[in-house]
Amino acid sequence: GISAVIVGIFLVKGIADYCQTITTGKVRRAIVSDLQNRQFSRMVRFDINRFANQHPAKFVSKIMFNARAGAAVILTITSSTVSDMLKLIALASVMVKQDPMMSLISVAVLPLLFLSVGAITRKLKALARGETELAALVQSIGTEAVEGIRTIKSFQLEDKAAASFAKAVRKMERRGIQINRTSALMSPLMETGGGFIIGLFIIYASWQTLGNGKTPGEFMAFITAFMLAYEPAKRLARVNVDIQKQMVAVGQMYDLIDTPEQRQLATAGEHLTDVEGGLRFEDVAFSYEGNSPALHGVSFEVRPREKLAIVGRSGAGKTTIVNLILRLMEPDRGRILLDGKDISKISLADVRDNIALVSQDVFLFEGSIRDNIRDGRPNASDLEIESAADLARVTSFASSLEDGLDTLVGPSGTNLSGGQKQRVAIARALLKNAPVIVYDEATSALDGENERAVMEAAFDDAFQRTVICIAHRLSTIKAADRILVFDAGMLADSGTHDELAMRSEIYRSIFHLEASAPIVEGGKTLRQSVLR
Repeated sequence: GISAVIVGIFLVKGIADYCQTITTGKVRRAIVSDLQNRQFSRMVRFDINRFANQHPAKFVSKIMFNARAGAAVILTITSSTVSDMLKLIALASVMVKQDPMMSLISVAVLPLLFLSVGAITRKLKALARGETELAALVQSIGTEAVEGIRTIKSFQLEDKAAASFAKAVRKMERRGIQINRTSALMSPLMETGGGFIIGLFIIYASWQTLGNGKTPGEFMAFITAFMLAYEPAKRLARVNVDIQKQMVAVGQMYDLIDTPEQRQLATAGEHLTDVEGGLRFEDVAFSYEGNSPALHGVSFEVRPREKLAIVGRSGAGKTTIVNLILRLMEPDRGRILLDGKDISKISLADVRDNIALVSQDVFLFEGSIRDNIRDGRPNASDLEIESAADLARVTSFASSLEDGLDTLVGPSGTNLSGGQKQRVAIARALLKNAPVIVYDEATSALDGENERAVMEAAFDDAFQRTVICIAHRLSTIKAADRILVFDAGMLADSGTHDELAMRSEIYRSIFHLEASAPIVEGGKTLRQSVLR
């Protein structure tokens, strides 16, 4: 009978421990997931300037690290901390009731302990702040190496990459050791403090026994209560140190969550209907933080359904113009108008609904070619997706694949070539069917034949859309109705290809054109013959 009872007790204990472990794990996972989702949801709505000069992996690393720290703090507080606090309060009440004087002795020593614990927590906070950054650095170096593995192998940089990663790991290892050493100081500190208090108790008890005739037995209840209170007090001190260490990451997490979705870019505003696609820049100036101005008082107009090309040397301000049109950034001065309305007063969603972008840096989600094209307009039919794929010359390569448009592109489109990815991105933008479409070096990875076909579709008047094309290929530029020439953040000239080739030295230098002798008829210069 007794054996069965013992077995039953241990069985119940085992089941209880199992249930507690499962429940704690589920709660921890739920908290971590919620905090990660909240941070990521806020991060993707940041002002684009927040991402400048930051490795993408650092953002993700901090999100993961901060969420785990937040979950640790919550579970620590809600599990043992509350019960230890209640035990300490109850036992402290017993101690005061048994001997107020001895209670005062223990309280008198507490300020010294608090000062010591405070010094430890301050040092831990400083160390923990660096640990978060080092964890992000390790992840960014590792991610960078994987992304650039072809370059690493082609230049035989394996040793350099491994050394760079090892250096970051060593820094993080040293920081972890520093944190552990500092945390470990709590144990000798608490033990020394406890021993000192007990020593004072013994001196006081001896004095009371000899001087006032009290017996040692009268102090046993107090000593017992103190010893019982000592363990939860030590745990609370350790928990406080652990929480303070994690609070650095928790503080960073809430800084991220509480960041406004976009700096000075309100999602509320006017709504647009029947957009024709006219754009106007009025004295627009813009500077990137800490850099010289990217645009200096730029003014120009794009008529509805006009095919406009923008050219300029690197750093002329072309991509800045694209970012401003999409309200990824706000101008420092001036206005940008869409159909005569200031885009800063228009709902951000409406601005982006009416402008499609095809960038040189193509981003594809993991999924099929069809899924990535559908992102341009999620409610589009398969027939509309296939039509956009035809126009962008996606079908010409997808038809040779076993699964056609349902072929998986892989992470970031790694299963496709650079030109194939660009064609998918162009199809996505065409499917959006926005009144304004912007090509930012969007055909740089295409061969001549595919580029001509894609740009013919882009410039087709049947689509009744405004097209803004930033390109370096003369064949693309020539097809535009008008060309804007930018230089050092200023509009240097505008006109057709023939006009600019004749009069603009900047334009000729960009495309390596040479001006020949003028063609003259009847004493008048008709045009300048241009050789490439």
